[in-house]
Amino acid sequence: MRATGSAPAVVMLVAKGFQRPDIPRARQEADALIEAGYSVHIIAWDRNLEFPPLETVGEITVRSLHPLNLRKFSKFGLALGGILFEILLMFETVELIIRLGQRPIVHAHDINTLPIACLLRSLGLCSVLVYDCREFTYGLYYEWFNSLVASFVRVIEERCLRYTDAVVTVSDPIARYLRRFNPRTQVIYNCPRTRDIPTLTKKEVRAQLGLPTRDFIVSSVGTIRQDCKFDLLVEVAHLTKDGGIRYVVVGDGPMSDELGDAASKVTGNRFLVVPRVSRSDALSYVFASDLTWAVYQNRKESMNPRMTIPWKFFESLACGVPVIVESGTHRAELVRAYKCGSVLECDDANSVLQEILQIAHNPQQQVKMSANARGASVAMGYNWETMSAKLVGIYRGLRGSEIRGRQT
Repeated sequence: MRATGSAPAVVMLVAKGFQRPDIPRARQEADALIEAGYSVHIIAWDRNLEFPPLETVGEITVRSLHPLNLRKFSKFGLALGGILFEILLMFETVELIIRLGQRPIVHAHDINTLPIACLLRSLGLCSVLVYDCREFTYGLYYEWFNSLVASFVRVIEERCLRYTDAVVTVSDPIARYLRRFNPRTQVIYNCPRTRDIPTLTKKEVRAQLGLPTRDFIVSSVGTIRQDCKFDLLVEVAHLTKDGGIRYVVVGDGPMSDELGDAASKVTGNRFLVVPRVSRSDALSYVFASDLTWAVYQNRKESMNPRMTIPWKFFESLACGVPVIVESGTHRAELVRAYKCGSVLECDDANSVLQEILQIAHNPQQQVKMSANARGASVAMGYNWETMSAKLVGIYRGLRGSEIRGRQT
């Protein structure tokens, strides 16, 4: 039951369009906090100019900032847009705090918003600062830019962490790193809500999506970005002679056009690329699959995907869909522990294809892996109901400390 009385305000800073269906973490967190009795206000960076400057989403007030049009991806545009966003973010957040008439809790998503949030905390304009780290920051900037930029950003993050009241992140490896600078770091996994998982049969869901009902479908649902091994998946698709195996990628991102061009050259309509869909449809595509492709780059600069766990991983477990991942990652450890998929030891296309064929032609193994996936999801509490309760508990503890601090 929702709490009554005066609602403490949470100002959540998000460096992407809050309404986009491919970043449900912020939305699920906001919904959980509202249900717990908080009022939530979002200030977001609408990179693609998709949303109006001010709107209400459910009970959430969303202010979308438009410093630069980034509909066409470029690293320079992303860097410049990030700088302009932080300038606008500072003024917009201060104005919102004045309008609220209270010192709110500021919840900063990723490094793009953390310095401004830290400045607000040091100026006493907010009561509590929560840092939500969804990426391994150094690894991400190393991959997208270079080691110099990555090192600079890492120093900023480490300094800000010392003034942060609570830190939540998406995986245990990142948590271990962040605890070196802030021991109050806790893990909130990117899990789907149980009620969002389709309740129809796989055959019924495929019929709704227009997918073949009898084929073995390998899917990837999420952002199409450069750290995903879609080049390998396309190569595997070219080698596939079995007409009953299909490859489906759903989403958009920096590499979506390039992937679409490559997929169009695969014969037999074997490789389908679907543009970004709603959250419910995204989960339907996961549910309709037989195997989820969660393979990422395994180069030195690809530290981020080795340490994080993508949404598709926990979504697949909840939907009872086995996952295929690369070795040397935290995901591989979980797959081996729960026997809920396959771990690739090399990225040779012929070897990968043989692994997929071995699963596709073994119905008993499919059933066992599917049961293991669901079992892991239930046993470990890999659902948003568990994660949201943990998040609210963190907030309650911080709020109580703040109140006690003011009273003493």
